[in-house]
Amino acid sequence: MDDIVPGLINGLSSVLPYIPRIVLAVAVVLVGRWLAKKISRGLGAGLDKTVNANPALSRFVTSVVYFALLFIALMIALGIVGVDTSAVSGMVIGLGVALAFILKEPLTDFSAGVMLAMFRPFSVGDEVEVDGIKGVVTMIALTQTRMKTRNNIELIIRNSAVWGKVIRNHSALGNRRLDMVFGVSYDADIDAAIKAITNVAAADTRVHKTPKPWAKVVGLGDSCVDIELRLWCDYDNLRKLKVDISQPVKAALDAANIEIPYEHVVKIRKKVKRSKARGRIAKLSKIKNG
Repeated sequence: MDDIVPGLINGLSSVLPYIPRIVLAVAVVLVGRWLAKKISRGLGAGLDKTVNANPALSRFVTSVVYFALLFIALMIALGIVGVDTSAVSGMVIGLGVALAFILKEPLTDFSAGVMLAMFRPFSVGDEVEVDGIKGVVTMIALTQTRMKTRNNIELIIRNSAVWGKVIRNHSALGNRRLDMVFGVSYDADIDAAIKAITNVAAADTRVHKTPKPWAKVVGLGDSCVDIELRLWCDYDNLRKLKVDISQPVKAALDAANIEIPYEHVVKIRKKVKRSKARGRIAKLSKIKNG
């Protein structure tokens, strides 16, 4: 008992000088944690109010800012206590470099996802074409973009393969122009054919009145005169019009007695074997007669 009491006294006397530092370090951690939450939440709220707000990006940025500020507070607290933080900082930096090398491709996809979230070249529901791949966007994540083709095939594309490529957003501007070519006979009345085609387009309620439908001769083919029809419509009606308009145009051209020519394929059979046999017989007969 006599030995324990002096030991406790000596221990307390050695710890007492560090108590103010420990208290201050704990206070720094608590205040730093409070500030980290306050700043990260404020930043997240600000990001959510932007025009191109992305909840996933907002949550990620909020988490990164929070842990970064908390790490700084811990480093300051350790320095106050007297711990050499240079080794810890070097370890963290080395770990970060190693992770950056290992996760090079995911980080590239992530950075591309951040750019897509910030600039929004397309949104969910848009029909886009990226590097020859076309589909309707169903999800935009931080590392990948999901699309669905018209025949219901899901496409999963890395964001690094999207950002930096030529992105064609077919539905972004709303209005689209439909171009279709119809061939008529060389003997047909071209003005009457143009009138019949444009009347069909103008009569369809899905076709915009301004600019009005336009049709002109655009080519002279081997067997027909090519007349191109150009009309404007809403994007949602583009595919339906392309399918629906051919039949009424055909009916209008028939009513105007305008022929739609078609290609004729003539097959010529060459009797090669029979002609060769006849040549051999004639040659043999000449030899015998000679």
